[in-house]
Amino acid sequence: MYSPHMLADYVQQLCDTFRDAICVTDREGVVVLVNGRHAELTGIPRETILGKRAQDMVQSGVFDVVLNPRVVETGEKVSSVQNLFNGRILLLDGNPIKDASGRVAYVVTVLRDVTVLTELREEAGAQKELLETFQALSHEGVTSSQYPRVVQSKAMQRLYAEAAAIAETDATVLLLGETGVGKDVVARHIHRKSHRAEAPFIKVDCGSIPENLIETELFGYVPGSFSGASKNGKAGLVEAASSGTLFLDEIGELPMTMQSRLLRVLQDWEVLRVGATTPKKVDVRVVAATNKELEREVAKGTFRSDLYYRLKVAVLTIPPLRARKADILPLAQGFLAYYNRKYRKKARFSEDAERVLRGHFWPGNVRELENLVQGLVVTSKQGSIEAQDLAGIRPCPQADGGDADYALPCVEGRSLKSIMKEVEAALIRKGLKKYGSISELSRHFQMDRSTIFRKVKELESSKRG
Repeated sequence: MYSPHMLADYVQQLCDTFRDAICVTDREGVVVLVNGRHAELTGIPRETILGKRAQDMVQSGVFDVVLNPRVVETGEKVSSVQNLFNGRILLLDGNPIKDASGRVAYVVTVLRDVTVLTELREEAGAQKELLETFQALSHEGVTSSQYPRVVQSKAMQRLYAEAAAIAETDATVLLLGETGVGKDVVARHIHRKSHRAEAPFIKVDCGSIPENLIETELFGYVPGSFSGASKNGKAGLVEAASSGTLFLDEIGELPMTMQSRLLRVLQDWEVLRVGATTPKKVDVRVVAATNKELEREVAKGTFRSDLYYRLKVAVLTIPPLRARKADILPLAQGFLAYYNRKYRKKARFSEDAERVLRGHFWPGNVRELENLVQGLVVTSKQGSIEAQDLAGIRPCPQADGGDADYALPCVEGRSLKSIMKEVEAALIRKGLKKYGSISELSRHFQMDRSTIFRKVKELESSKRG
């Protein structure tokens, strides 16, 4: 049979289960109960403080604040800060317990360690920063990919077999290949096959982030580190990828100063925010990708040799589309299905169109194929896509026969403006492939770097559209 007296027998044990320290005094200030946490925080054994008046503890220098008299006098909750003899700072909340007549019979004081509260606030702040980073990433759409994964060719079958074996480890991966071959798809596959699959996959395009922003984007910053900074600080993309995979696309475009900071991450698995003095540990798997020959960049002095050898642990080379013709039609069909759903169309390839697709050189690789299929679906007025609809990708004879990487576009039925725009886009893509960076391209084209950068961004936007 339940009795209130039964619960009284267990009050001490109940209080000992609380994370906060508890001290109960009567209306005269005599300590009648303390829990185990109280002794841990104050350093005063339970048997020493029981039966003593809290006011006497102030006079002996153990405490500097006692809430009992004010709570008894006002009958209201009172809060204050307690400085202990051992240097610890506590936050006190004194709560009145009243009898039937409304008089204060006891005062229950809850003591919390300010240091612990600070740590909890920092942890909550870090979680908020990560949430804001993830929200920004989701708005930018970098966590999704519509690329179909196609492994019909023997070359890709070998590649994915190697990728699956590497995925089981935490080794840093370096993906090599021409622009548009699908390095992003392989990186995501490695992530999905790893033990980190349920954790974040964060993609960083090292070539598209302006140089003046890349440090704060990658490594984050502390509050007040620069004019216009968020008052809460911000977690960088490296921190956002913690416990998951950080995909550094076009790693060859990373400025030398940032290469040094990335090297620290790979060596010590620590990240130092802009304006911070204390580094944070990060648990992240790094996958990097580039279309450059990094050994040549090291020889030129534009890429750190120590960073290159840190990245060169598990290396996968993705073959161009022209070297895996068995993948062309399956990829085309995959993109066709995706854009049919997106634009609510029912387009399909005729046999003649498929023959043209198989015979094309595809200098732009999978990305060129995707853009072509998207455009065909958008402009399709009837169900079947015919060979004549692909006239723009047919190679034309070269005047000097010296450039097999690019054929002049089809001009029939097109304005000069659209033809020149396609030629300019092709030249920019080819120039980036040849010279390796926007800075080098702007120097050879004798154009301002910001103009080249804007045109490259326009090309990337059109690809995503």
